[in-house]
Amino acid sequence: MSSESEKRPAAGTRTPLREETVARTALALVDSGGLESLTMRRLATALGVQLPALYRLFGSKQELLDEMAEMILAGVSARKRPTDGAGWTERLAAIAHAIRACLLTQRDGARIVGGSFAAKRHAHTLTLADTLVETMLEAGFSAERALWPCTTVFSFILGESLEQQGSAHAGDESDIAARTVDHPHLSAAHFLDFDARFDFGLRVLLAGLRAELTEKP
Repeated sequence: MSSESEKRPAAGTRTPLREETVARTALALVDSGGLESLTMRRLATALGVQLPALYRLFGSKQELLDEMAEMILAGVSARKRPTDGAGWTERLAAIAHAIRACLLTQRDGARIVGGSFAAKRHAHTLTLADTLVETMLEAGFSAERALWPCTTVFSFILGESLEQQGSAHAGDESDIAARTVDHPHLSAAHFLDFDARFDFGLRVLLAGLRAELTEKP
């Protein structure tokens, strides 16, 4: 039987640094101070490691951001989805709402995800993309074109989420109305009703995709 001293790691040893741990700590730093506050040196300090230890895991800050984007999008699969019998528009809408929710849960989430291109080893991101393409194939798009509606919808989600997260210092609707008083076509607009804006835009996109399927040669 091993003694307690044999079970404990030797003094001075450290649990190996993992990519997931680093990315999660980086996301926490962004939540606290915004994306601009995230530096590799500050991250190393938060983890209690030397800077070279981070660069052994991530060759650059961009690689770290890609891993952070992967972690954000990992939450999409955990969100409630329609039943298997649901139509493609209902499934696509549910995925779109799940992506948006994950982006908005993380401070600067849209900037992190929008600035990454995880095309190699990021299982959650690739699985999400594959699910979107599968949905478009089931809708009736050809294999050659099925990716295009996915990128259109995804870009819309990113754009609306980016604007919503960037509106933190915009004030309220009355502040915006005061600033646009000399622009009568803008002064009555509801800039900050982001839920309604998103629902409207998504309905327009879905209607356009249905029309594209009807009119395709």
